[in-house]
Order: sequence, then structure tokens, then C-alpha cells
Amino acid sequence: MSDLPGENPITEAAEREVNEEPTFKEGDEVWVEDADGKRHSGVFVGMNEAAGWFGGGPSAYIVHPEGHQAEVVSLARVMRRD
Repeated sequence: MSDLPGENPITEAAEREVNEEPTFKEGDEVWVEDADGKRHSGVFVGMNEAAGWFGGGPSAYIVHPEGHQAEVVSLARVMRRD
């Protein structure tokens, strides 16, 4: 892989996405919306930097303290808790 601009548009787009400033910071309390539209509380851990390489949209690691579990979630399903 080369870092020369315009060499591979798909790779360049994935690199730009990974290098963008995240909208959430580690430790931010968030809501995660499930398929039924219900919200579940979680804590933002970090961006899933491999998402762009596999054709998926941007995603993040979220920890669910009540369920003692973590998951990778599409950023489209993550909302800031106020």
C-alpha cells in the first residue's frame, strides 16, 4: 500500500475515515439504539479502525456496564447521552 494520494480511492477513503477526529471521546456516556428502536446505555471506548477495510461504515467499541459486555456498534446507532 502506498501513501500517494489518488492511488487507490477505496483505500484513501478508508484512511481518511480512520484519521478523522472522532465525534465521541473515550469514557463518553452514550445511548445505543437497537433494531426495535429501544435505547440502551453504554460507554464509548474507541473507534473500530478496521471497519473501513471491510466495506462497513464507521463503527465504535461500546461497553455496556449493566450487561458486563462490549460490542462493536455502527456509529449510526450511537447517540450522546445528555
